[in-house]
Amino acid sequence: MQIASVSDNQDKYLTYKQWCGQHKKAMGEGFYFEAMLIDYALMEDALRSYLYHIGVIADRSSKRACKKANPLRNVIAAYLPKERNGLGISTISGKMKVVRATLLRQLDDMNASADDPYLKALSRQYSDRIDPEEYLDLLRRVDDWRDYRNGVMHALMNKNLAAVDEHLAEKCEEGMALARELQAQVKRVKYGNRIRRSMKLKVE
Repeated sequence: MQIASVSDNQDKYLTYKQWCGQHKKAMGEGFYFEAMLIDYALMEDALRSYLYHIGVIADRSSKRACKKANPLRNVIAAYLPKERNGLGISTISGKMKVVRATLLRQLDDMNASADDPYLKALSRQYSDRIDPEEYLDLLRRVDDWRDYRNGVMHALMNKNLAAVDEHLAEKCEEGMALARELQAQVKRVKYGNRIRRSMKLKVE
């Protein structure tokens, strides 16, 4: 059965508010696995929103990367050579890979001034709004959190109960904090929607 997507920004806001409230309730009642599921979903949603605002996603319902963002394939190949250089964004790992590549490129002064119009627009917005080192550090912390989450979720029956219980509440709170930090990066890069406008992409 296919579940309907949010229909507009108001619907999105209400959905976000509902799940944040559900997270608070889950934490209060000790339903930490539910809280962790919400944390993960909020992180992935924030990363997807970030990709939307840097023009990787053409519209809110897109499941694939926009062709106009194809220059990022070469960026990924240059800065993350051990990764597959495609623009696969269906997983949280794929989303993080694309974001990470743009940040590493921005730190490289020699390449940040490339001739490609899209990459130029990206560089201008990053120069004004994004601290690449700060965001890369955030992504490293998200990776650490995901390692913990995956260890719990995928091998729960092989984990010591006391060891899991000792840190679970703390990790759920950390997950929400990380999701909010990711959302703060979205607000920064969204400013003026300059990247999407430069690509002549619809701004929703």
